[in-house]
Amino acid sequence: MRDEIKRLTGLQTIDQELRFREQELSKITARVDELQARVAQSSAELERLKQEDREAALARRELERTLAEGEVLIRNKRMRLSLIKNDRELQALSHEVDVLKESNQRLEAELLVRMDGGDQKSARMQELSETLAREQAELKQAQKEIAGQIGELQARTAARRRERAQLAAQINPGLCQRYEVVFGRRGGLAVVAVKSGTCQGCRMRIPPQLFNQIQRYEAIHFCPNCQRILYYEPDQETEA
Repeated sequence: MRDEIKRLTGLQTIDQELRFREQELSKITARVDELQARVAQSSAELERLKQEDREAALARRELERTLAEGEVLIRNKRMRLSLIKNDRELQALSHEVDVLKESNQRLEAELLVRMDGGDQKSARMQELSETLAREQAELKQAQKEIAGQIGELQARTAARRRERAQLAAQINPGLCQRYEVVFGRRGGLAVVAVKSGTCQGCRMRIPPQLFNQIQRYEAIHFCPNCQRILYYEPDQETEA
């Protein structure tokens, strides 16, 4: 059982190192992830504004066409006014001209509002385009800077994973599976020593009979409280 405990502690050392490297990799890539998110957000907003601008341009052109048609109608009706002698017809036609003028005035006001909104949108699009270009440059630089670090970390991690696979293959499959569950649930500490009758994982006292069994290394034992795998480690005073 001593050899099995030795393999388990070796496996734990590798797993702790792999966990640390994953955390380091996460820290390294965090800046790139943040920049990618900002680039995606700016790009999406810019595309949305461009689509709105295209739709607004179509709406403005339609307003301009309607306004131009209204001006033509007004001119035609004004020309007819000079030819009409009947007062009733003259009043009716004059009313039509007034209605057309009011309609055109509303169209002109709406067109001015849309043009003003278009100017504001153009300014925002220009600002976003500059921001996006800057963020893309920052992202490219960040990706370049971390490429080497990531490559080195991934290479070392791959090598350690191969070592882990070889070591895990030498451990009883059921025990290895239980170790992995405890390792994940107990913050990366699944195999701990018992010193002075105390589990060094949860600091709980081990029953005396179990403590005696652990010292004999006749079987694998687990902490009754935290379920960690236990092995005996004598006190320094006892060794002396």
